[in-house]
Amino acid sequence: MNTLRISWIKNSLGRLSYNKYVDKKLLEFIMVTLVFITAFTVYELKQFSTPLLYGIDGPYYYIQVSSIINNGHLKYPDPPLAFYILTGFSVLLNDIFVGIKVGSIIVTLLALYAIYYLVKKITNPIGGLTACLIYAFSPALIRLSLDLMKNAMGLTFLSFTLLFSYLALKKQNLRFSILSSVFAILTGLIHILDFTVIYAILLLLTIMNIRNKHALKYVILPTVFGSILLALGFIFYDIMGGDPYRIIFFIYDLLGDRQLLMFNMYVLPNVILPLSIGIVGLLLCTRLRNYVDKTLLFILSLTIIALNLPFYPSQHLWRFNLMIAILAPLILGVAVGYVKGTISRLVFTLVLLGFLIPQFTAQIYLIRPSISLGEYQEIKQLISIVPNNTIFVVPNTKLRYWVETLTSNVVKSPREAPAYSYIVIVQEKVPFKFKKPVPLMAKPFYNGVYIEAYILPPKRLKP
Repeated sequence: MNTLRISWIKNSLGRLSYNKYVDKKLLEFIMVTLVFITAFTVYELKQFSTPLLYGIDGPYYYIQVSSIINNGHLKYPDPPLAFYILTGFSVLLNDIFVGIKVGSIIVTLLALYAIYYLVKKITNPIGGLTACLIYAFSPALIRLSLDLMKNAMGLTFLSFTLLFSYLALKKQNLRFSILSSVFAILTGLIHILDFTVIYAILLLLTIMNIRNKHALKYVILPTVFGSILLALGFIFYDIMGGDPYRIIFFIYDLLGDRQLLMFNMYVLPNVILPLSIGIVGLLLCTRLRNYVDKTLLFILSLTIIALNLPFYPSQHLWRFNLMIAILAPLILGVAVGYVKGTISRLVFTLVLLGFLIPQFTAQIYLIRPSISLGEYQEIKQLISIVPNNTIFVVPNTKLRYWVETLTSNVVKSPREAPAYSYIVIVQEKVPFKFKKPVPLMAKPFYNGVYIEAYILPPKRLKP
C-alpha cells in the first residue's frame, strides 16, 4: 500500500512539474506574440497611412510581384524568394499593395521568436524579451522594413539560421544543423547582405571549432551548404540574381581608391553606437563560462564592429550600418540577461527602450514614399489619355518604377523604344538645371503640377 502511495505521489509531482513547464513555455510564447502584435500594429499604421509604398524600392516590389502573377517570373534579376513570398500574400489578400505591406512586416517580425529563444537560452527570459523589444522598436528595423523590405525580410531567416546553429552546437544534434543549413540557403535566396553576414558568422564558427572534431561536424554542414550556394550564385545568374558579384564590387570599391582606406570622420556619428555595442559584447565574453555562448557572442560582436569600420565607402557603409537591427538586440539582450537581479534587469531594459523609442518615432516620421500621392495621380491621368501602343520614356529611376506599376511599356531612353510606337517622355517638374534635356523634336504634351510629358513622333526602322 505504501509503495502505491509513493508511486502515486511521484506521478502527481511529475505531472505538476510538467504542467508548470508547459505553462512557462506557453507564457513565454504569449509574451513574444504580444510584442509581435504590438509592433505589427505600429508598423501597419505607418504602412497604411498612405496608399503608396515607401522608399525608392517600394514600387519595385510591386513590379516584381505583378510580373510573377502575370508572367510567372521576375521582371528584373534578383534573389527571388522574398518576391514569391510577397506574391503569396498578394494572392491571398487579393491586392498587391496590401500583400506587400502586410506580408513584408509579418515575415520581418517573425524573427522575434528566433531572437527570444536564442538570447533566452544564453541568459534568461528577461534577456530574451529585452532583445525582442530592442529588435521590434529599432530605428534601423523600421527603416529597413519600409525602405529596404527584402533586406528586412532576410533578417528573419538569418536569425533562425543563428538559432539552429547555436542549438546544433549546444545540444550536439545534427537535426538542428540540417535546419540551420536550410535557413542559410533561404537567406541567400532573399538578400545578399543578410547572407554575407550569416555566412561570415558560420565561417567563423567553423574556424573556431576546427580543432574540436566532435563539435565541428555540427557547424560545418551549414557552412558547406552556404559555400555551395555562393558558388552556384556566381555561376548561375538566376539563382541569386547576380548579387554575389556585389561582394566583388565592394572589394573593388574598397581597394580601388587609396583615399577610401583613410579614416572618415564624417561617418563617426553613425558608427559610434554599433562600435560601442560591439565593444560591450567583447567585454561581456570574458564573463561567459559556456564555450558555445562565449564563441557566438564573440563572433556577433566582431561582426558588428567589422560592419561599421569608418573607412568603408559611404555607398556601402550606410547599408552595413543598418544591420545593427539584428546584431544589436542579440548583444544587448545578453548584456541585460547577465545583469544581477530581476529589478535591475527591468530597469536596464527600460533605459534602453527610453533611448530607442524617440529615435524609432523620429524614423517613422521621416520615412516617405519616393513620390507624393498627387504625383502618382498625375501619372495615372497621363497614362489614361495616351494610345495603347505608347512607350513611356522615364530617365528618372524612382519615377520610372512608379510608371511601371501602371504600365509595362516603360523604357529608360528613346533608343530602347520599339519601332512605330508613340514615345512620351515623362519627367518631374524640377528646376531647369536639374532636368535632363529632351530631344529638339519633342513637343509638350502634358503639364501637371508635379510632372510634365513630351511627345515624340513614332520611331521608324532605319532603312
